[in-house]
Amino acid sequence: MVLDFPCMATYDVLWDQETGRELFLTHGHVYGPGLHNSVDAWPKLPDGAAIVYGHTHVKVLQEVDEHPGITVFNPGSVGIPKDGTHSYGLYEDGRFTHHVWGD
Repeated sequence: MVLDFPCMATYDVLWDQETGRELFLTHGHVYGPGLHNSVDAWPKLPDGAAIVYGHTHVKVLQEVDEHPGITVFNPGSVGIPKDGTHSYGLYEDGRFTHHVWGD
């Protein structure tokens, strides 16, 4: 492999140095928030953290009642969207945003 990060790992954790926020990054087939037919298996996360996943190809940006203080983000899908809109996500300045083709 020529990549210097664990692209085949089940998850990775990054910290936003400016906000101190923990970002739990995963594909979504082992860990996930249980939305849109995703697996419902939450990692232990500190308050203010975010779980960022894919797998379902459906855009999500919300908190889940059972896990207050945790942001759930799914960028959707550029190639095979399941909600009808081709999209990608960005995390900048402590905020998640969706960008939809054509907008």
